[in-house]
Amino acid sequence: MGTHNGTVFGTLLKHKGDQTWSDLTTWTAYDRWIKYTDNTLETATGALGSPLRYQTSIIDIGASKYVYPSIEVGAYGTAKVTIEYGEASDLSDATTIGTYTTDNSNTGTIATYSVLNHTEAGYCDSGTTTISATPYTLDYSGFKARYIRVTVFVERFKSATTRDMTAIRSLLINFNEDMQTETLYDVDTTTLSGTVEAKVITPRVVSAITTMQLTAHSETDKKLVPQIVSKDNKTIRIVDANLFQTEAVDGVVDIAITGLPAVEESPNGSLDRKQTGVGN
Repeated sequence: MGTHNGTVFGTLLKHKGDQTWSDLTTWTAYDRWIKYTDNTLETATGALGSPLRYQTSIIDIGASKYVYPSIEVGAYGTAKVTIEYGEASDLSDATTIGTYTTDNSNTGTIATYSVLNHTEAGYCDSGTTTISATPYTLDYSGFKARYIRVTVFVERFKSATTRDMTAIRSLLINFNEDMQTETLYDVDTTTLSGTVEAKVITPRVVSAITTMQLTAHSETDKKLVPQIVSKDNKTIRIVDANLFQTEAVDGVVDIAITGLPAVEESPNGSLDRKQTGVGN
């Protein structure tokens, strides 16, 4: 059972605002159906009130699995989907991606680069941002987890200082397990970022790596052995067995990667597998 700060009207979940007719002294003061007076986010957003917020219960997918989100949001306004995932049933170990507010509440500090509906979702709110020395991840990707919770925020403005009605009319949540395969040929590690002990590869269509196979190109008087440093961080290293030492060296490798496909955000805030035009 999810929680929200709205009211169900037919097939819509509409923001109920923070004032009803019973809070006001006269009917004249009740001049619109959704009335906002809360100023908690006014400094950040320029307007009184809060986003419409819907949060699912914690979802148990049955076992720890590699999955990626496919979430379709139908809303009046611009939506931001945030996903918490982890291995603990209470999500006490949760990692959050697609962050909108720092604690996924109505009153948390806004963590995205821009206020929803002032810019189009999927264009400006990407990368990471830091609030009170804590980094927040804004880019969507696949992940490994047993328990997941989804929160959807929706905002809409009549003007820079006035909120309009927001509503969620549909929400379809899926976590898929199909994998993507990608091969990187002739990768010269001298061109990669990172240190020689942890060179960072950049897949085009894979977001979370489940398996990786490395093949080093032959070089005269060298016996190169490529190694996976971290699948999560997409890092590799190469050692020269002829040197009888553990320090890494540079070289050229072919890399075969299998993992979860990249995920992208649509302009309305929905999430799905990234369309790259590159075959499996």
